[in-house]
Amino acid sequence: MPAPSPAPHGRLLALDALRGLAALIVLVHHVSMTAPSVSAAYESSAGVALWSAGWWATLSPLKILFAGPEFVLVFFVLSGFVLVRSPLAASAYDWLAYFPRRIIRLAVPVVVSVALAAAWIALVPRTGGDAGGVWLARQDDPSLGLGNLLREASVIGESARPDVNPPLWSLAWEMWFSLLLPAAVVLAAATRRWTAVWAALFVALSGVGYLAQIEPLMYLPAFALGTLLAANFDSLRARGAALAAHPWGTAAWAGLTALGPLLLIAHWLVRPLVTGPWSDLTLALRVPAAALTVAAVALWPPLQAPLTVRPLVWLGSVSFSLYLVHFPIVVAFGNVFGPSRWWLGALVSVPLSLGLAYLMYRWVERPSQRIASWAGRAAAHPSLRARVTGLAGVAGLARLTRLTRPTRPTRPTRLTRLTRLTRARTQRARTNSTEILTKRGE
Repeated sequence: MPAPSPAPHGRLLALDALRGLAALIVLVHHVSMTAPSVSAAYESSAGVALWSAGWWATLSPLKILFAGPEFVLVFFVLSGFVLVRSPLAASAYDWLAYFPRRIIRLAVPVVVSVALAAAWIALVPRTGGDAGGVWLARQDDPSLGLGNLLREASVIGESARPDVNPPLWSLAWEMWFSLLLPAAVVLAAATRRWTAVWAALFVALSGVGYLAQIEPLMYLPAFALGTLLAANFDSLRARGAALAAHPWGTAAWAGLTALGPLLLIAHWLVRPLVTGPWSDLTLALRVPAAALTVAAVALWPPLQAPLTVRPLVWLGSVSFSLYLVHFPIVVAFGNVFGPSRWWLGALVSVPLSLGLAYLMYRWVERPSQRIASWAGRAAAHPSLRARVTGLAGVAGLARLTRLTRPTRPTRPTRLTRLTRLTRARTQRARTNSTEILTKRGE
C-alpha cells in the first residue's frame, strides 16, 4: 500500500482509515450495550464489580475500544478538517456549487437509512423491556408515524434524540456545520495568527458547553478545532517534522499519540472519583482529545503507514454507510437473542452491519455522490440553467431546432461572387506592383 500523499491539500488515506475505525468503535459500543451488565455500568459506576464485563467496558483502559460517543467527536473534527481545506486552498471557491452538492451528499443516504431502520423495526418488533437491560429498554416503542419519519429524515428538522435511527443526532450537527461552512472558512483563516490562543478558546467554549449543557457549545468547537488544524496544516506539519528530528522526537510523538485516546476516556477512568461540575469538565476533555487524535494521524507520518493497510482503507470507504445502518440491526438481534445470549446477537449483527454498509455504499452512497456532483455543476452554471429553462418555451424549442439541424452549404449570391472577384483582382495588382518595385531596386 503506498504511503499517504504528503501534498498539503491532498487526501490522506490514514484519515479515511481513522474515520473507519471510529465507525467500527461506534458499532462495537452499541453491540456491547446489548449486554445488560455493560449497559447498567454505563448508566452508573456504583456497584460495578472489579474485573467484571461492565468494569472492562466502562472503567478500564479497554474503554477506548467501546468509546462510541467519544469517537463521534472524532468525526466532527475530521469534518471540520476536510471540508475547510478545499475553500482555503482555492483562489475562488464556488459556493453555489457547494451547497447543493453537500446537502444531497448527506441527505440521500440519511433518507434511505431512515427507511431501512423503519423496515427493521417493522420486521423485528422491539419488545426487549427491562429484562434486556437499560439500553435496550430505551429503544422500545419507536414511532413509525409519517411525521416522525420525515422529521428524522430531514436531520435538522428535529433537535430531540431520534428514536427510529438514533445515530442521526450527530448528522444534525454535521448538516449545521455544512451550512455554516462559509463562516467556518473565515474563522479558519483568522486562526493562522495566534493559533494557540484560538485553540484554547475553542477548548474553553466546549468546557462551558458541557458545564451548562448547551449543545452547540458542546459540539461545534470540535468542528472548529478541525478547521484550525486545516488552516495551519503546513506550519503544524513543519513543526511536527522538526519535533521528530530531535533525538527524543519519536518518544514525544508517541506520547502525544497516546495522550489523545487517553483523554478521550479520561472521564470514565476517573468517573468513580469525581462528581458534579468536575465530572462535566472531565467529559469535556473528549473535545481536545478528538482534535489531538486527528492531529497525530495527520501530522506524524510513522502513524499513517499502519493505517493505510487495505482492510482499514476499505473500512474508511464504507464508514458513513456503516454509521447509518448498524444501529437498527444491533437492536433487532439484541431483541431476537435476548439478554442471556447477547453475544449471539453480536456474532450476527457485526458482519451483517458490515455487509449492509457495503451495499449501502455501493448502491446508495456512491450514486448520491454522482447526483450531488451533477447538482453542483448545474448550480455552478446559471447560463446553462437559463438555457434549459428557455428550451421549455417555443423560442427555446426553435433555438434547439436550429442548433440541432444539420448544416448545409449555402450557394453564394451574385453580389457575393462579384465581391470575391474584385478582392482577388486587387490582391493580384498589389502583388505585381511589389514585384516591379523589387526588380527596380536590384
